[in-house]
Amino acid sequence: MRALISETQISEKIAEVAARLNTQGKPLFIVVILKGAICFASDLIRKLEIPFELEFITAKSYGMRGTKPGTLSLEGIENLHIHGKDVLLIDDICDTGKTLSHVVSKLKDLDPKSVTTLVLLEKRTSRPRPFKPDQSCFQIEDLFVVGYGLDYKESYRGLPGIFTLEESI
Repeated sequence: MRALISETQISEKIAEVAARLNTQGKPLFIVVILKGAICFASDLIRKLEIPFELEFITAKSYGMRGTKPGTLSLEGIENLHIHGKDVLLIDDICDTGKTLSHVVSKLKDLDPKSVTTLVLLEKRTSRPRPFKPDQSCFQIEDLFVVGYGLDYKESYRGLPGIFTLEESI
């Protein structure tokens, strides 16, 4: 493994994002996409001073396939009550943009006041992307990464920073 982003860099960036959200001062309905965004969301909400509601949905496309995405499955959106609320959607990474695009579309069907997206990582890619997040903490090269909630076949989520795996996967 090769380290890309340290625990300290992540912590500093989360403090910046939280300060910006706190300055805006509006209550948020935070929707976290599991499992990958769990570490990011947990650290962020502990720094928020604004009122917020918190809910989780699951989005699965990689699973045990490793680095090859499959069919996207979503669970939990049907249980959200976001009508008229400012929603902050948190995800771990924007790669192709398909997950975020799909989730945002489903959230908008529930008539929120607004939907803003925040991702920890955004991949720089030459591929066309159907969706660009509103905010990203870090831009990375088009690499497969693990750590800080991101996994490879359900492993490596607990690493404190962001790492790229060697070419052998």
